[in-house]
Amino acid sequence: MKYVGLLVSSVVVFLVILTNFYYNSITLDMQKIKDYILESNIILEDIVKKEEQVMEKKDEYITRLINLKKGIKNSKTSFLVKDYKEYKIKSIEGLIKSISESDLKYLEEVEKYNNLSEKELDKILNKSLIEVTYLPINIYT
Repeated sequence: MKYVGLLVSSVVVFLVILTNFYYNSITLDMQKIKDYILESNIILEDIVKKEEQVMEKKDEYITRLINLKKGIKNSKTSFLVKDYKEYKIKSIEGLIKSISESDLKYLEEVEKYNNLSEKELDKILNKSLIEVTYLPINIYT
């Protein structure tokens, strides 16, 4: 009977280690592309709040967005965040279209792909598991 307990505890430890590797891999991948995502969000905010200023510096913004797109594409990440990256790239392409054609109708496309990327991230991280296992810091204070 003691061997059954040892086997069960070994399997549980193995599953915990696998889960840890999974979440660490996703975290590392997200850290590699977070600066690109942050910059694209800043540009989106500029488009919405400072449209005239963005249209005056159209070429500068388009160049920045193209560099962000290349940066995200060239970042070495695992297959786990592939769909998330694709949605973010499509979102950046929508921003480029919006600026280059001076038409804000493409912002709906940007919003669509941003929402899809957030859903993908929630799916990857299995948000329900995190919400169930989350312990608020207030408990310890």
